[in-house]
Amino acid sequence: MATASCLLSEKFLCSVCLDVFTEPVSTPCGHNFCSACIHTYWDGNDIYQCPLCKRTFSPRPELQVNTVMSELAAEFKTLGQIKASTPDPYLPGSQVFTDLIHSLQRSQAELDEVIEERYRAAKQKAEGFLTELRMEIAELENRSTQLEQLYLSEDHHHFLQSFLTLCSPLNKDWTKIGVHSDLSFKAVRGAVTQLKQKVDEIMEELPEIKMKKMREHAVDLTLDPDTSFCSLVISQDGKQVKNVDTKQNLPNNPKRFEVYSDVLAKEGFTTGKFYYEVQVKGKTDWILGVVREAVNRKENISLSVKNGAWTIGLDDSIYCAYTKPSVEITLKEKLEKVGIFVDYNKGVVSFYDVNSKSNIYSFTGCHFTEKLYPYFCTQGNTNGTNSAPIIITPVPQTH
Repeated sequence: MATASCLLSEKFLCSVCLDVFTEPVSTPCGHNFCSACIHTYWDGNDIYQCPLCKRTFSPRPELQVNTVMSELAAEFKTLGQIKASTPDPYLPGSQVFTDLIHSLQRSQAELDEVIEERYRAAKQKAEGFLTELRMEIAELENRSTQLEQLYLSEDHHHFLQSFLTLCSPLNKDWTKIGVHSDLSFKAVRGAVTQLKQKVDEIMEELPEIKMKKMREHAVDLTLDPDTSFCSLVISQDGKQVKNVDTKQNLPNNPKRFEVYSDVLAKEGFTTGKFYYEVQVKGKTDWILGVVREAVNRKENISLSVKNGAWTIGLDDSIYCAYTKPSVEITLKEKLEKVGIFVDYNKGVVSFYDVNSKSNIYSFTGCHFTEKLYPYFCTQGNTNGTNSAPIIITPVPQTH
């Protein structure tokens, strides 16, 4: 459609000024130019040449305004089909779906026509069989009446002569007769279903669509003070935590972390999908992710999948996924907000840069058997350089 429009617009463009014709004139070779353009092109020259095909004319031809082309060009200008504008960046993508929709609509119309034809043919065939069947029923009823009359006539000789004829089977074998018409179009339905699934898969790979889908599984988290390391301070609403580098006198609790500046959310999960977003803007070191309920909280144990932790973090300006060994993550921009998505049943933990909506790292093929808790580590507050809090932020709801 766009190509056709471009080709049409070119028909009304002067090849000299590259604008819509103004008082177009036709050269003897059949090409059209603005009157002013062709005269300017020829003025001061001894050779009169077509600017397009380079054919020469001698003497200089007298050119007349091409009234038909002039009217068409004027109308083309009035309809506003040529406009100086930058290409619409959304057009190519939306045009693909528009073309697909039109194609599907055409196919649907053709399919409806085929279904209607098959239905009419099956109906006509069935009506023909029904007519034949009624005729046979009438014939059988007639034979029955004749047999009864012969029986009552007591003419046994005539009865025996007619009996075989009246009792002989009719020609039609109805046991092999049936009306079959495949109106389900299983192959077409299967192909359309596969197409829909493929389009859905491709769409879900777009960062914006993927983020929207994950945000549908957003959960409301609050930090659990019973798990908090002694130098951490949690805000009153339970959404922020920072390291004040001063040990507080906290009651003993089997749930509390006693080695590193860690804290868990109160909410744990044993099935399904969940998603949340965490702001780390201004921090120079941090660790985020999920851990199993039985993670060691009392000893100096490294974070790893083997030890029940699926985490990433920033340490000395290097982003890492804490596997065994750890994997360095290369990013174009510094992370300010991290989105964390967990599919418990599929064994997936994924991390996203919320601002760019891009995937940072994913743990896949995990086998979860315990309750999982969102995990937050502020790391040390090195002379105040890492004093910014970790913040659980509200997840925008898209409609």
